[in-house]
Amino acid sequence: MYELAPLTGENIPWDILINYCDKISEEIKVRLIVLINDIKSSLELNKIPEQIDYKLIELEACLDRTWEDLNTGHWKDVPVNYRHCYTICSLLKCILLEVNSKDKNTLEEVMKEIAKQIDKGLLLGAPIDQQPELLTNIASKINNYCSNKISSVTSEKSLEFEIEDKNLSYELLEGCEWLKRYKTPSMETFYREIFKSKVPAVLEDCIGHWKALTLWKDQNYLIKIGGMRTVPIEIGSSYTEDDWSQQLLTLAEFIKGHVAKKNDTVGYLAQHQLFEQIPELKNDFTIPDYCNFTDDDKEDSAIDINAWFGPKGTVSPLHYDPRDNLLCQVFGYKQVILYHPDDSKYLYTYDTRLLCNTAQADPINPDYNKFPEFKKALGFMCHLKPGEILYIPPKWWHHVVSLSPSFSISFWWN
Repeated sequence: MYELAPLTGENIPWDILINYCDKISEEIKVRLIVLINDIKSSLELNKIPEQIDYKLIELEACLDRTWEDLNTGHWKDVPVNYRHCYTICSLLKCILLEVNSKDKNTLEEVMKEIAKQIDKGLLLGAPIDQQPELLTNIASKINNYCSNKISSVTSEKSLEFEIEDKNLSYELLEGCEWLKRYKTPSMETFYREIFKSKVPAVLEDCIGHWKALTLWKDQNYLIKIGGMRTVPIEIGSSYTEDDWSQQLLTLAEFIKGHVAKKNDTVGYLAQHQLFEQIPELKNDFTIPDYCNFTDDDKEDSAIDINAWFGPKGTVSPLHYDPRDNLLCQVFGYKQVILYHPDDSKYLYTYDTRLLCNTAQADPINPDYNKFPEFKKALGFMCHLKPGEILYIPPKWWHHVVSLSPSFSISFWWN
C-alpha cells in the first residue's frame, strides 16, 4: 500500500494510462506523461512529488482544456479519447490531493474535494477498458474511510422525509380507465398475461423484501451512504419548459435543499445511473425476476438501472421509451397516465430530434383548442404506492407526476 495515497494511489495501471495518452491531443499528452511518471516514481519512493502545488495547477489546466473539448457539440458525438483524458486527469488530481492533505484538520474538506473530482470523472469521463471500475473503487474507499474516520455530519437518529398521504387524491381523470392490478403475479402469469401481451399493469407485493423500502425513507441514511457524492440535478418544472436546466450538487445538498424542505425551484435526480456511481446502494434492493423474460426476436442485453428521486411536484412529461420497463416505487407516491402506441397520432409529438419521443399534449391540463385530437386518446391511469411496480411496455406513452417526496428505481431491458 502506498503510504502517501492509500485511498487513491493503489492498483493504478500506470503503463495503461500512458498508452491512453497516445490517443489524446499533443498539447495535453506531453504534460500528462511527465506527470504520470513523476507521480508513479514519487509514490514508489514514498516521497512527496516536487512542486506539488504547481502540478495541481497543471492538472487543473488540463481538466479545463479537456472540458472545452467535451462541450464542442452533442454529447453522443464527443470522441471517447476526450473522455478518457478527463478520467486520467481526474485520477491524477485526486492522488495529488490526497498526498498533499498534510493538515489533518482539513482532511474532511480534502476528502470532499476528492469525491467531487472522482464524480466529475465518472460523469464526464469514460472508463479505462482494462480497469473500468477504477474510479468507482476509489470513490467507495473514500466513502468507507469517511464513515469510519471522519466525524459524522448527521445524527444517528432516523430522520424520515415528510410524506403526507392522507390527503392525496385518487380520483380517475376524464378520458382515463384504471390500470389493471395483479397481486404477486407468478412468473408464468406475468409472462403470459402482461409481458407477452405487452400491456401495462401494476404489480403488488413483489418487492417487500427490499431493505430500501425502509432504509431510504431516512434522509440521514442516504446522506451517510453518499452525501458527499456529486450528482446531476434537473432544475425546473420539466425538460420541455424554458426554465429547465441542470446543476451538479452533492447528494446531501440536493436532499437538504430540494427534497427535505420546500423549495420554490423544483430539483429532480432523474434517469441517473446512481447505483453504478454509488454501488453501496445496490445492497438494498435486487433486480426483479420478471426482467429475465425477453422477446423471441431480441437478444439478451444488459439491464439499465436508473434512479428517480425528488420532491413533490416533479413531472416527467408524456413520452415513451424503446425498452421494457419496471418502475419500482421505493417510497412516496406517483400518479402515472399511459397511452397505447396506436394513440400516438392523437398526442401531438414534438418534431425536433431531441424531443421526438415526447408529446405536447398534457393529460393533467389538456388544451383541446390547441390539441383537439387529444380527446380521442384513451388513457390508462394508476397511483403507484410504496412497494408497488408498474410494468411499462416499449413505446407506451407515460406521464408521471410525484404526489409527494418520492424515490423510484426503473429497470430497462429487452
